[in-house]
Amino acid sequence: MSQSELAGGEVSPSYISLIESGRRMPSEEIAQAIAERLGVPLSEFGVVPPAQANADERADLVRRLVVARSARAEGGSAFAAEELVTLVDEADSLGEDDVAWEASWELAETYGDLDQPVDRDAVLRRLLDDPLTNSSIRLRARVAAAIAELAQSRGRLPEAVRAAEQAVAAAAELDASALEWCRARLALIAAYTACDDLDRAGDALHDILDRLDELPTDRLRGLACWAAADLHVATGHPADAVPLLERAAELLPPRTDLRQSARLALTTVRVWLATDRPADAVDERLGWTRHAFSMVGTEADRVQLAAVEATVLARKGLFEEALSRADDVRPAPGLPPHELAESLLAAAEVQMAGGRAADGEKSCRRAAELFDETGTHRRAARAWRTLVGLVAERGER
Repeated sequence: MSQSELAGGEVSPSYISLIESGRRMPSEEIAQAIAERLGVPLSEFGVVPPAQANADERADLVRRLVVARSARAEGGSAFAAEELVTLVDEADSLGEDDVAWEASWELAETYGDLDQPVDRDAVLRRLLDDPLTNSSIRLRARVAAAIAELAQSRGRLPEAVRAAEQAVAAAAELDASALEWCRARLALIAAYTACDDLDRAGDALHDILDRLDELPTDRLRGLACWAAADLHVATGHPADAVPLLERAAELLPPRTDLRQSARLALTTVRVWLATDRPADAVDERLGWTRHAFSMVGTEADRVQLAAVEATVLARKGLFEEALSRADDVRPAPGLPPHELAESLLAAAEVQMAGGRAADGEKSCRRAAELFDETGTHRRAARAWRTLVGLVAERGER
C-alpha cells in the first residue's frame, strides 16, 4: 500500500514517510488508524504498552530537539525552525511541558537567527505566560531579558526598559555567576542608554562592572565592556571608550561570532573617528569590517557601514564617493529606527560638506523625527539644533 493510500484524515503522506523513516513515533490513535488501513491487528503493527510508549515518545522528542539545535548551530536555521514548530505542538499534546518549553525557547532564538522579529515576539510572549516560566526566577528573567532585547532592536524603547526592569527584578536573588543575572543587567543598561536615561544606565553599569571578574563567560565580560564603552560615547567621552572597546575585542574574537566581532569593529571605527585615531588604523579596521560584513552581514549592517564609510571618505576629500555612500543610508530590515537616525545624521554631515545642502537638511530632519518617535529626546533635541544650524547656514549663503 502506498503512502497516499495509508494517509487520510489527520495523517498526511509526508507524516507517513516520517513514521516509516523512524523520525516520528505515531500516537496510539494514528497507529490504530494505520493498522486498520493495513488490515492487521494493532498488536502486530508494533504498538507498545502506554507507559513504554510515553517514555519512547519523550525520548523521540528530546532526540529531535537535539537534532534541531545541531542544525541551527551548523547554519540550518530554516530547517530547525520548521522542525521546532512541529516539536512544540507534539510536546504540548503529549503533556511534555519541559520539552515544549525548551523547544519554544530554541524556536525563539532560531527566529532571531532568521531575522523574523514578529514570530520571535509571539513565541516569547507565549513563554512569558507559560506556567513553567512563572515557576522559575531563572526562566522568567531569561524570557523577560529576551523580550527587552527584541523590543530595543525594533525601536520600542519604553517597552524595552519595562521588560529589562522585569528581568532584573526576577534575577535579583541570583548572583553574578548566573547567565540570567548578567543578561538581565546588560539588557537594562542597553535600554537605558538607548533611551538617553544615562544616569540610570550608569548606575546599572556599576553593578556589573564591579563584578566583572565574576561573570561566567568571556562573552558576557566582553559585552559588559562594550556596554560601558557605549555609555562613555553617549555621555560625550569617546576617549574613555577606546580601552573598553579594545578589551571587548579581546573577549569577543571573530572565531566565536564573526558578525558580532564585525559590529564591534564598526563601533570602534566610529569612536576612533571621534578621537583622531591615525587614518591608517581606521582604514585597516574598516577594511576588515567591510570584508566580514560581505560574508555574514545583514542589510542593516551594510547601511551602518555605509554611513561610517561616507564619513571616512569625506574626511579624505573624496566627496563623490562619500556622497554615493551617504545615499546608501536608508531604512533596512532589522535596523532599529534610533540607529538609522544616527546613520542619517552622519549622512547629513557628508551631504552638507559635499555641497548637497537640501539633502543634508532632509536627512537631518528625518533623523530628528525618528529620535522623537522612539522617545530618545536628548538626541532628538541635538538633531533639531543641528537642523536649525544647517538651515541658518544655508540662508546666509
